[in-house]
Amino acid sequence: MCTLLGLDKTADYETLKEWCLTACDYLLKIDPQHSFLVKEIEKVILKIDIRKKKNDMWALYKELHLCLRDLPPNQIEELNQILTEKFGHNLADVAKMETKAIEKIIKRGRIRNDTEYRLVWQREDEIYTDDSQFEYAETLRKLLSDYEDQKEVK
Repeated sequence: MCTLLGLDKTADYETLKEWCLTACDYLLKIDPQHSFLVKEIEKVILKIDIRKKKNDMWALYKELHLCLRDLPPNQIEELNQILTEKFGHNLADVAKMETKAIEKIIKRGRIRNDTEYRLVWQREDEIYTDDSQFEYAETLRKLLSDYEDQKEVK
C-alpha cells in the first residue's frame, strides 16, 4: 500500500513525520481556524514519537491525504507545489497511482485483500453521487460486494 500513497516503501519515519507536519503548516497558513485540527494532529504525532512506530506514522500520513483532498482546487494546487518541492510527490501523483491500482483491480475482476478493498471503497465513496460515473460506481460496488461475500464464506 505504501507505494500507492506516493512515498516509496523506503520512506523513513522522519520523512513521514515531516510530510505530516508540512501538511499541518499549510492548513494553518490557509486558515487559522484549522488550529484545533492541527493541534490534535500534533498531539497524535507526539504520541507516535514516543514509540517511533513507522506504521502509526503511515496511518496518519494516509489519513491526512484523505483530508487534504477536500481542499478547494486552488489550495490543492498550492499544496501540491509545496509537497513536490519538498518530497518529490504530491496529492495528484497519489491519485494517479490509486487510479492505476483500481484499474488493475477492475481488469483482474476481483479484490484480493483488505488494502485493495479500502482503496476501491474510498473511490466508490468519492463518486457515488456523480451520475456521470454511475457505471464506474456500479463496477466498484460489484467488486466490493463480491469481496465481502468471499470473506463471509471463509
